[in-house]
Amino acid sequence: MQRIVNKLLLVAALVAIAPLCNATQLAPCKTAECEAYFDAYTILTKRGHSSAMATLGELYYSGYGTEKDLDKAFKWFRRAAKFGHTTAQYKAGIMYLQTSAYQDIDKGIALLKRSAKATFSPSALALGKIYLQDKLIPRDLAATDRWLTFAYKLNNLEAMKFAKTLRESPDTAKLPLPKLFALVDAEKPVAADSKSSLEEMEIILVEAPDYAAYFDEEIAQLNQSRPDTAKGTGSSIAGRTCSDIWACSSEGDSERIRDLQLSDWGNIALALNVR
Repeated sequence: MQRIVNKLLLVAALVAIAPLCNATQLAPCKTAECEAYFDAYTILTKRGHSSAMATLGELYYSGYGTEKDLDKAFKWFRRAAKFGHTTAQYKAGIMYLQTSAYQDIDKGIALLKRSAKATFSPSALALGKIYLQDKLIPRDLAATDRWLTFAYKLNNLEAMKFAKTLRESPDTAKLPLPKLFALVDAEKPVAADSKSSLEEMEIILVEAPDYAAYFDEEIAQLNQSRPDTAKGTGSSIAGRTCSDIWACSSEGDSERIRDLQLSDWGNIALALNVR
């Protein structure tokens, strides 16, 4: 049974990557424009902005405007995470879980839980998969049910697809995941000539985000805000609510860009740990 579950986890992760990675992942870039964005974010991190720290980590991770450097990416994700930046908590947490010189399972799980409790759905999905694997930590199906259900209720597309896979497979349909399977069973049947909610979400998700426009907006916002190191918070920008910026966890247009990028990033990372 465990081998079958592990195989399903790996297949689900790889399927999730396939339709999105080309359209959404931040690609390496060495143009003058990309280097200018990298320089701008470097300056903002020196002023103490946690959102800039998280984005600078992503630029290092992807090789955008600079050479790819995973150690520096990890450094900036951890710094931003200290300010309660949910995206950075998620990424630092995933990097802690991967086999590397800085692997620390306990720290990785703790960061994912902090981020998930702030309603960041990719972290809840990751925790659900981790507790199901019996790989990084002992298997805990009650925790699996709790975290996957939480991610499902937050309308995380990959969580919804993964839950359906678990429910429909004869090898996993009898797993004790009552809350999660109740959500799947409650979904209304879809007429043959209409699209399901998942299909409608997929149509939206394949649209390539405009990172340059987002970077321009975020840099302008941060230039008008107080540094996080001066006020002890990681998400406040003058005149904007938490739901308006990349650091937080609601699902507006800016957050869709963030979550799409994280979906690719996190699934790839988790897939490396599934055997």
